[in-house]
Amino acid sequence: MRIGMSTACFYPQPLEEALPIIAGLGVRAIEIFFNTESEFQPRFYEALGAQARSLGLDVISVHPYTSLMEGMLLFSDYARRTEDGLMQYQRYFECTAALGARFLTFHGERHMGQQDDPAHWEHKCEVYQRLCEIGTACGVTLAQENVAWCRSRDPAFIHALYRDVPALHYTLDVKQAYRAGQSWKAFMDAMGERLVNVHINDFSAEQSCLMPGEGIMDYADFFSRLRMKGYDGHTIIEVYRTNFDAPEELERAVRTLSRFASV
Repeated sequence: MRIGMSTACFYPQPLEEALPIIAGLGVRAIEIFFNTESEFQPRFYEALGAQARSLGLDVISVHPYTSLMEGMLLFSDYARRTEDGLMQYQRYFECTAALGARFLTFHGERHMGQQDDPAHWEHKCEVYQRLCEIGTACGVTLAQENVAWCRSRDPAFIHALYRDVPALHYTLDVKQAYRAGQSWKAFMDAMGERLVNVHINDFSAEQSCLMPGEGIMDYADFFSRLRMKGYDGHTIIEVYRTNFDAPEELERAVRTLSRFASV
């Protein structure tokens, strides 16, 4: 398993400024978190892709800023907006493919205490299936992430999607599991062999997001379980800019995780 890093670690620094920093830390695998619509224009992302290649960076996944509104864009009862949303995500998949990335990270609906009747659930599964098909046509896999403020905060929701949308794959986020009051193990089990991407950090009883190696996360157990499930993908460090004072601290985090990933 390789250790990578998300550009989200440097937000709000512009993406094109974050890439050389990441490369300078010796990291070669990245997730690009796009922060605004203009960054999804070919002129921008083609230049960004060329920059990444020149720095020896492998773009593993793309995370769109519209994750905040995916429920409204794609899963409402307003059919025309759903169709427009699907066309919008078509462009995002095309961008992901142009960067050579394999996965598009997806949040889905917000958690509002809602329950689905069979008809609504069937509709949602159909939308997920269409998204998966659009992605597949572009050579990209849709990866549902567990997120504390979304319906994916519940492992039972992931289980249901796993059962009813066989084409859907998953991103496991450690901090989001902790924030949802869930064990990352429950999500890892729910995602099964369709786990394709991992966001990693550390945490404590007081803080849900710390630099790797600064909390109580049992990385030996974490990486052991990933190996037992046959996972051989990337593990992407995703923390916040407030979690570190200097980029060199991220370099130390990479070394910490690499010891466990390479066992």
